[in-house]
Amino acid sequence: MIKAVIFDMDGVMIDSEPIWEKTERILLKRRGINYEATYREKIVGLNQRDSALLLKETFGLPESIEELIEERISILLDLYKKELKPIPGLIYLLEQLKEKGFLIALASSSPLRVINFVLDKLSLKDFFSTVVSGEMVERGKPYPDIYLYAADKLKVMPKECVVIEDSINGVRAAKSAGMRCIAIPDKRLPLDKFMEADVIVDKLSEVDVCLINSLDEAGK
Repeated sequence: MIKAVIFDMDGVMIDSEPIWEKTERILLKRRGINYEATYREKIVGLNQRDSALLLKETFGLPESIEELIEERISILLDLYKKELKPIPGLIYLLEQLKEKGFLIALASSSPLRVINFVLDKLSLKDFFSTVVSGEMVERGKPYPDIYLYAADKLKVMPKECVVIEDSINGVRAAKSAGMRCIAIPDKRLPLDKFMEADVIVDKLSEVDVCLINSLDEAGK
């Protein structure tokens, strides 16, 4: 029986992936470096430390990982203040899940202060029984740690969880955790890399309680 739904945040709850990309373009432009589009496929879904390391190695940046993380988050939050909006259909889905008695968690690679900023700005905190940041686990996506930790905090088994993801690394993490996964693929990433997901939909508004319950039936 499906008891819990775990949301990724970036690209699922908020259309933040373009803002993250803009953040990195600004950071690189300050150094006179051109952004490489191929870098985006590798970074989506990674935690802050892993993504900062990839940024540092890809573009040969001299700063420490900690310095890059701090600068990137500072740029991001400035952009969020002006550009942050929920993905269409998010509030309705959260309301329906809560009404039907599902446990709801958020498991994001973003730092906790970024997650809290988003939840506060969009007034979403009351929907979530637990919130997990990539900072709380040793290994980031595509490893399953963040989703296993979320399930543990919810006191449910992995097979009782459905994850909603938009990244290749996130789908791999969810499936490695032994959970069902609904993918809403980032349009900039190759669709064939998402075939491991149980269901692929075009947008969040296509996800409803019936679809989530159908995954329970399919797994019997």
